[in-house]
Amino acid sequence: MEKTNIEKLDDVSLIKNIQFHNDEESLLELHKRYQNMYFKQVHKFSNTGFFKSNNISKTDMINDSVFVIYDSAKTYDFEKNIKYITWLGNKSKFYFLNKSIKKDRIFSLMEFKDTEKELDEASAKASFESSEIERVNSSTFKEVISVLKSHPDKRIKKVFEKRYSPESQKVATWKTISKDFNLSSQTIINLHNKGINFLRKKIEKFI
Repeated sequence: MEKTNIEKLDDVSLIKNIQFHNDEESLLELHKRYQNMYFKQVHKFSNTGFFKSNNISKTDMINDSVFVIYDSAKTYDFEKNIKYITWLGNKSKFYFLNKSIKKDRIFSLMEFKDTEKELDEASAKASFESSEIERVNSSTFKEVISVLKSHPDKRIKKVFEKRYSPESQKVATWKTISKDFNLSSQTIINLHNKGINFLRKKIEKFI
């Protein structure tokens, strides 16, 4: 395919070329169009302290631009009827968030057990060890909350805010949260588990 023709193609045509033919010229053209948008996402996350607090290299994220744009094109869902730039923005965000999962303590604290007793025993042990740890969790906490805002049950975001607030020295117990919400501990646990599943699905969708 001639370069001049490639430049005249719209985003949908470029994405189809990538999805069905793994066309390198189409990828290069798509990258040329959207690399600056991706770099802005990188700089945005960097400025919030997200990369630094999660020990993620900003340079590595910049160098991943071709991969993220390629992967966004390969996974783009035409039936969603949304612009590629929106899809790429979401893909980038969840790519960064996924990078933090194994590094940030908040995700290990989100592992849930079978019973309320086990959950509260785990919570009691999971106290932040220093102000540095508290600061490290803060940026990822904000991103998690921003994802949960899109859940139709608004109680879920509030449960996460109460349980994992970086301002607290400990993870809030289910009993404490249940009293604040005037709901049973089991209901709070169920809301929490729904939030976990929602986060996992969101992240898996874009990685």
